[in-house]
Amino acid sequence: MGHHRSWEYGSWGLPSEVVFSQESICLRRGASWRFQVPLLILLIAIGVVLSGTVGEFMDWAGHRLGILLMFGGIGCWRWGWFALQSVRAVLYRYWAFPRLRIRAAQAVIDNGPVPELAILAVTYKEKPWITRAVFESLFRELASVKGLECAPKVVVATGGDSDDETIREIYSESCGSSSELTPKLWPPKLVLLRDDTGKRPAIATALRQIVADKPHPDGVVVFMDGDTMMQPGLMRKVLPLFRLRPEVSAVTTNENGWAKGPRWFAEWISLRFGLRHRTMCSIALSGKLLCLTGRFSVFRGSVASDPTFLDQILRDSIHHWLWDSFDMLSGDDKSTWFWLAARGRRMLYVPDAMVTTLEVISGSALERTLANIRRWSGNSLRHSWRAFKLGPGKLGWFCWYSLLDQRLAIWTVLVGPVFALLALLGGHYALAAGYLLWVMCSRIAHSAISWWHGRRFSAFYLPLQIASDWVISITKIWILFHPAKQAWLNRGARTLDTTKSGTFYQIRAAVAHYLYGFTCMATVILIGLYTGFLPVLKEVPLFFQSGSGEMALSPPDRRPGNDPVILFGADSPIHSEKRASRALTTPHEKRVSSLLTATPIVPQSPKVHQSTALSL
Repeated sequence: MGHHRSWEYGSWGLPSEVVFSQESICLRRGASWRFQVPLLILLIAIGVVLSGTVGEFMDWAGHRLGILLMFGGIGCWRWGWFALQSVRAVLYRYWAFPRLRIRAAQAVIDNGPVPELAILAVTYKEKPWITRAVFESLFRELASVKGLECAPKVVVATGGDSDDETIREIYSESCGSSSELTPKLWPPKLVLLRDDTGKRPAIATALRQIVADKPHPDGVVVFMDGDTMMQPGLMRKVLPLFRLRPEVSAVTTNENGWAKGPRWFAEWISLRFGLRHRTMCSIALSGKLLCLTGRFSVFRGSVASDPTFLDQILRDSIHHWLWDSFDMLSGDDKSTWFWLAARGRRMLYVPDAMVTTLEVISGSALERTLANIRRWSGNSLRHSWRAFKLGPGKLGWFCWYSLLDQRLAIWTVLVGPVFALLALLGGHYALAAGYLLWVMCSRIAHSAISWWHGRRFSAFYLPLQIASDWVISITKIWILFHPAKQAWLNRGARTLDTTKSGTFYQIRAAVAHYLYGFTCMATVILIGLYTGFLPVLKEVPLFFQSGSGEMALSPPDRRPGNDPVILFGADSPIHSEKRASRALTTPHEKRVSSLLTATPIVPQSPKVHQSTALSL
C-alpha cells in the first residue's frame, strides 16, 4: 500500500496505522493497543459498576407487566431480525456466493470473457497523493484483465488542472509498453473531461463520452470515485460475474477505509464498513441489493448505454407531501439502484473483492461525522419510500420488508434511551443504569461483526455503535420533515435546497420545524406515559372528578380501639411527635413537654360546616 516507512500493529497482526506514500502521510484504520487497552479496562469497570443495579432493575420491571411486554416484544423483534440477517449473511458468504463463483468461472469458459471494459471516474480537487494511489491501482488492475476485444477506456471527470496533471503523469508512468498485452489492448485510452458543477453532472458528462463510442451490450462500465483504491485481483473477481445467466446487470464490492484524522473517526469508519458487509451479504442472498455504492459499482454495458439510465442520474427528483418535488444533490448510487430495481434487474454483491476508501479529515472530525450521517441517512430515507412503493413483486419480500424495517427501526431504537432519560430525571438511577448495562452487553454482538470483517479487535466499536444508533435515529426524524436540505461537506462543501425558491417556503419551513419538535415531544410523552414516569393518567381523576354536592367531613372517632383518622394534608400523631421531639433541644423544653403530655386533654367534637367540607 504505497511506500510504508513505519508500522504500528494492531490486533491479529494487521497494521492499525501506516505511513503512506513518499509524502509520509499517516493513515489510520483504527487505534493501536496502547489506546485500546485503557478503553477496554474502562468499559469493563463501567460494566462491573452497572451490574450491581441488575437486581433492582429486575425487581422494578417484574411488577410492571406492560413494560416487560413492551421491552420484551421490541427486543424479540429486533434481535430476531438481527439473527435472521446474520444467518443469511453467513449463508451467502460461505455457501451461495462460492457456488456463484464456480458457475461464473464455467460461464467464462463456455461463453468467453467480458468483451469490453470502460472506467468512469469522478474526482474533484483531490489530494495528489490520493489521486496517485487510486490511479496507480486502477492501471495495475487494467493491465491484469485478459480477453478484451479492444483496449480499455478510462474517462475521468476532473475538477481542476491539478487533477489533470497528476492523472497524466501517472498514466505515462504506469501505461508504458507491456510484454503481456498486444498494442491493440494496451495502453488504455485516457479521456480527461472538466466538470466541477457537481457529482451528478460530472457522471453524466463522462457517461455521455462512453456512450458515444457505442459500448458492447455485454461489456461493463465501472463507476468509481477519485478517492477509492482497488485492491489486487479486484477485476479478476468482478468481471466473470457478468457472464452468468440469468444475466447480472450490476454488482458492488466489499469496502474498507483508511483515514487521515483522529483514531476514533477511523474506528467509526471501520465499524460502518463491517456492518455494511453483513447487511449486503444478507440482502444479496435474494439476488437483489438495496444499494449500489457510489464509491465503486460495475454496470453491464446495455444498462449504462440506456438513455433513461443517464436521465435518472442527471435529473433525479423526489416528491414529498410537504415540499412537493425537489432535485437530488448526492445519492447518485441510490438513483442508479432505483433504475435497476424498478425494472427487476439482477444485482450481486462481491464479498471477496475489496476497494479501499481514503478519507482526509480537515477541520472538526465530529462535524464531518455528523455531516456524513446526515448525508448517508438522508439519501437512504429519501429514496426508501419510493422504493418501498415498488412492492415485493419487484423487490422480493425480504428486500421489501427490509425497507419497511428501516423506517420502523427509527422509533424502536429510541425507546430505550428515552426510557433511561426519563428514569434519570425521575431519580430512578438504577433503572437507567440497568438499561445502559443491557445496551453495552447487547452491542457486543454488533461489534463482533465488524471485528471479523476488519480482522481486528476494537474496544471503540462498542461506544461508537451506541452513540451512532441514537444519533442516526434522531437525524432521520429530522430528515422526515426536512428532506430537501442536502449537504456534502467534503469535495467542495456543496449544499442544495431547491425548495427555497418555491411558494410559501417560510410557512413550509415553520410547519416542518413544528412537526419535528412535536414528533420528538410526542415520542417522549408516549414512552413516559406507558412506563409510568409521567403519571399524568393517574392524576387525571383528581382534576376531572366532580359531584353534585359537597361531601361533609365527620369528626374523627376517638373511641378506644379505633385508629385515628388522618385528614388530607394533616400530619399523623406519630410524625408530629417525632418532629416535636426533634425540635426540643433544651432540658427545660423537654420537661415542659412531659408535663403537657401527662395532662389529659378532652377533645371537643369539631364542628365542620357543610360549606367548608372538601370535595374529592
